[in-house]
Amino acid sequence: MSQVDNRQHIDVTQGKLLRDGVEVTDAVSFYVDFTPVTSTSRTLGHTGEDTRWKTFTLAGAMSEYRSTPWLIEAIKEYRNTGKTPEFTLTGIVTDESSDYYKEYGGQTVTVTGCIPSGAIRLLELDANGDLVQDTINFTAKDVQFG
Repeated sequence: MSQVDNRQHIDVTQGKLLRDGVEVTDAVSFYVDFTPVTSTSRTLGHTGEDTRWKTFTLAGAMSEYRSTPWLIEAIKEYRNTGKTPEFTLTGIVTDESSDYYKEYGGQTVTVTGCIPSGAIRLLELDANGDLVQDTINFTAKDVQFG
């Protein structure tokens, strides 16, 4: 007789996103990637390679239904001052039914110094379209876990 798999995996729809401490109520998706920057070397008498982490990069994307002009305001501010806009983004997993939550509690990741790094759509019109949804790619300077 086979065993029933009763694991409760994390439901990625159960969470929230904050931008500069304010909940993004129309958030659709959010992710952050940590990518190690490595150095690899070989030495005489050793047949393999040795790799170590030197530093890292942080990059990700957030998607939301457009409900405020925050990106347009950031562009206006940049055009007026020349100062690169930076944001703090916090993703919080709130799936209390998951085994992960039961074992470790919620998961919170905050990335600081987030700078939009891809194309920002200023306007969208489409006779066959639906609702305007923005996807903002970003790089970040640092990460905290809470």
